[in-house]
Amino acid sequence: MRKLLTAIVTVALLAMPAVADVIDQDQPSGPSYMAAFAQTDLAQSFQQTNDNCSGAGILLQAGAGTTDNVTIQLWDGLPNAGGTLMAEASAMGTAGEWVDVYWGYEPVTPGVTYYLVFTGNTTLGIAGDTENPYPNGHVFANPGYNPFTDYDYAFRTYYTSSVPTEAHSWSEVKSLFE
Repeated sequence: MRKLLTAIVTVALLAMPAVADVIDQDQPSGPSYMAAFAQTDLAQSFQQTNDNCSGAGILLQAGAGTTDNVTIQLWDGLPNAGGTLMAEASAMGTAGEWVDVYWGYEPVTPGVTYYLVFTGNTTLGIAGDTENPYPNGHVFANPGYNPFTDYDYAFRTYYTSSVPTEAHSWSEVKSLFE
């Protein structure tokens, strides 16, 4: 009986949809050197399409630094304006390449403005675009999170495409066969 239950649970788990991080917001244009991490208070506002945000990424400026740690935080408002830190993660990033971080399923409200805050080694920088390619947000930079409404960092956000809706304990599963 125990082998049968184990086999049934194994099949049930294999039948569950895979959880995957998928790009939600994507502003890939990065022809300009937008900001150095030494400037501080670097952020990008955005509006998520899906009901969660599971990570984010930025394009690091080529030729600015080499490889070092980058931290991206998700906020529900700017830190200096009473915002609350919702999630954060760090990863090693290399100049001229995308650096992505993942923090897992974080509920958000679609269409509401959130903020990505970026910190890292002061030799690294962020690429972006001064032609306002992203209509649902903009850059903040320098002490006090000064807004630059026509500028956007090259950034992307992720969402978790599937979240298991049911969780059962072993005793619950076993009771189905008793």
